[in-house]
Amino acid sequence: MASNYGNLGILYQTRGDPDQAEAMHRKSLAIDEELGHKAGMASDYGNLGILYQSRGDLDRAEAMYQKALALNEELGRKKGIAINYTNLGILYQSRGDPDQAETMFRKSLAIDEELGHKAGMARAYGNLGILYEIRGDPGQAEAMYQKALALNEELGRKKGIAINYTNLGNLYRIRGDPDQAEAMYHKALDLDKELGRKEGMANQYGNLGVLYKTRGDPDQAEAMYRKALNLFQAVGAAPKVEWVQGLLEQLRSDRSGR
Repeated sequence: MASNYGNLGILYQTRGDPDQAEAMHRKSLAIDEELGHKAGMASDYGNLGILYQSRGDLDRAEAMYQKALALNEELGRKKGIAINYTNLGILYQSRGDPDQAETMFRKSLAIDEELGHKAGMARAYGNLGILYEIRGDPGQAEAMYQKALALNEELGRKKGIAINYTNLGNLYRIRGDPDQAEAMYHKALDLDKELGRKEGMANQYGNLGVLYKTRGDPDQAEAMYRKALNLFQAVGAAPKVEWVQGLLEQLRSDRSGR
């Protein structure tokens, strides 16, 4: 029962129903606590952390990740430890602490390489790519994205492939190659639609809006922003809602000449 509640929680979060997702994860956690099932509790805490982070509640998310990490370390579950290092790295990056984020990503990668866990390695390479891009090293960033993409394609992980197309699209857009960027965003969007990933679809619409704005097409940009906003609101992704609202406000300001 606990396992199925957890799986339903992940499903509801993917569909954009965070309240229902939290209810499922809480039910799973209650059963795992009753049974003293520490591995299950670790998974529940990790899932709740991801949920809280998507809502912009970073402090609560970190508390969940740390609980999950402690349980996985107690149990010696290396795969779980690696996943929690990854989650913490993403959180630290969101807080503007790239050095701490890199430490977490490198710890995760080392464990996944030791285990031969290719999905985890792909995730670590993708996160390191984002970090290098933020630091202004596009060559190293692209190398990481391509490693991640190759592993995800080898494994047939469509979600991972979509995420890496997005990352490459962002990189090409920043480099001044809008056509290549657009191709990546559309590839990612097609996969996100196929998977029913509302937050992924919203990200692509937002990225396409930014691209169309730089091309001087404000009407098309606004259409993309509004699609993104509706989807981000549906999944309760507060930080992303603020991001798109800011883009729309900037578009209105540009049109009014202010």
